[in-house]
Amino acid sequence: MSELRAELGWIADRCRRRFRSAQALSLAFKALNLALLAPLSAAILHFCLSRWGRASVGNFELVAFFVSPVGIAALLGVGAVLLATLYLEVSGLIRLLADGRLHWWQAFKSSTGLLHRLIELGLRQLALYLALALPFLAGIGLVYWLLWRGKDLNGLIILKPPVFWVGAALAGAIAATYLLLALRCFLQRIYAVPILTFESKTSPREALQSSIERSRGRLVHTGSVLAAWAAISSVVTVVLLGLLDWALLRLIDRGGSSLSMAAVVTGTALAIHTVAAMLLSVLANVTFAATLLSLYRQVAPDQTLASDLEQPQSAPQSLGWMVGGILLVLAGASVIAAYLSIRNLKLNESLEITAHRAGAASAPENTVAALKQAIADRADWAEIDVQLTADKALVIMHDTDLARVGGGNRPVGQATLKEIQALDVGTPFGKAFAGERIPTLSEFLAAAKGKIRLNVELKPHGKSDADELTRRTIEELQSADMVPNCRLCSQSYGSLQLARQIEPQLPVGYIVATSIGDIAKLDVDFLMVKGSLVTRQLVDRTRLRNIAVHAWTINDPIDVGPLLDAGVANLITDDPARIRAELEEIRGLGVAPRLILRTRHSLSN
Repeated sequence: MSELRAELGWIADRCRRRFRSAQALSLAFKALNLALLAPLSAAILHFCLSRWGRASVGNFELVAFFVSPVGIAALLGVGAVLLATLYLEVSGLIRLLADGRLHWWQAFKSSTGLLHRLIELGLRQLALYLALALPFLAGIGLVYWLLWRGKDLNGLIILKPPVFWVGAALAGAIAATYLLLALRCFLQRIYAVPILTFESKTSPREALQSSIERSRGRLVHTGSVLAAWAAISSVVTVVLLGLLDWALLRLIDRGGSSLSMAAVVTGTALAIHTVAAMLLSVLANVTFAATLLSLYRQVAPDQTLASDLEQPQSAPQSLGWMVGGILLVLAGASVIAAYLSIRNLKLNESLEITAHRAGAASAPENTVAALKQAIADRADWAEIDVQLTADKALVIMHDTDLARVGGGNRPVGQATLKEIQALDVGTPFGKAFAGERIPTLSEFLAAAKGKIRLNVELKPHGKSDADELTRRTIEELQSADMVPNCRLCSQSYGSLQLARQIEPQLPVGYIVATSIGDIAKLDVDFLMVKGSLVTRQLVDRTRLRNIAVHAWTINDPIDVGPLLDAGVANLITDDPARIRAELEEIRGLGVAPRLILRTRHSLSN
């Protein structure tokens, strides 16, 4: 313990002596990342996605993409550049911290000369972690195949039968084992970056091997030091930013009702927050580099860090002015950006509400009873799920098996319409709904016509019935004369493209829970995006392409304000009455309180 305290003391002292120079160096690397390395990563990903054939890959397609040759190439290419970005800054910082005579610009130039070697180092390490992951991924896949194959994942998560817990425990144990092995590999190779930095004749492969040899017998100590750094860094960041955010929100609350004063106060608060977050990021990077340098000093060859014994010199006075000037410019830019953003605000946004699964909070989901309640709750739309039965009937049902509706684990596609409609889905929800049955699409269209619009989700069971489901659904909409009052959505991008060909007047939307690439470039009319993924930047990008963003599943009223301010077009919720009440309360606010509320949302993001 005394050894650890001494080491942390050395780290703190070195950071204190060289912080101004390290701060300038860290800002320089951030500028390099924005100007060169981040665009390079984006270009690699864009190229690989273009070979895949789309601008974005989402949800279940992610697995198919990453196991394909082009997906593996994307993972290796982008991952290597991102790791090299981190390594580049760490290399410059440890060089600066080790030599008290070195100017930050000299450290910057010398480290950028290592870029190609650091990219190779990142590529080698990433390939190692991916290769190590393969048997564990195969193990998780085997667990899925043995225990969950053919079962609806949504139903498993909600019902949590014993087979769910067994599978989750096995998959969790496999993942935990991989993480422990990956952590051991990380600690064994922790010295590779400083070896490349200080031992100039060493190749990336030799640096990795040398790090493994030097780390023998030191893994516990290395892990303890890094864990102490991570804990201290996390606590400092959370506490300081938390206190600052609290103080800034109090400042905004006292801004008064004057719009001009509110704009000034808001801009100042945002500028302070931006600068503080940037300084804390710099502090974390500098302290990590000092921690790594301290660990390396204990395994470095003699004379490698001879300059480390020199007393650090004071940074040039011009350096402090330059760094201060950079911070002042950034602060001014933040104030101007905030003011322009506030000045151009439109406080009367249009926002529609969709009853998820026709409104699952007040009635059995995807039933005519739920639809009637959604109409009474003044929902603008009802979202429903359509599937094919064994006898090719179109039923309104979310899960791909009958487990949650009392029909056992049999897939929907293997049950007939008569068998499915024999199930009472109302009584489990409440006695008032006793006898409620799973409806067909035609029954649902008849109940909705002239009363509410429908967002119909296509849920194919696989490629075998995807085209038939799409064609049959559109035929039903056309036959009921409901095309003008409906839209289609799906996680099957191919089904949406087929729907465009069959009925060009029918808007189509892609459902996004996770994705890579730019989903704003997909050929759709709207995107149904998981609420936690929605940002103002995403909405702005999609709006340029005339694509609306719908957020799901929004059941907490506290989420309405931030999503409204992000510019979403539609909120998809199980409880439209509750969300409608929150929306109307927000719209009833005066301009100044509404402006302050919007600023709160900006700060929270």
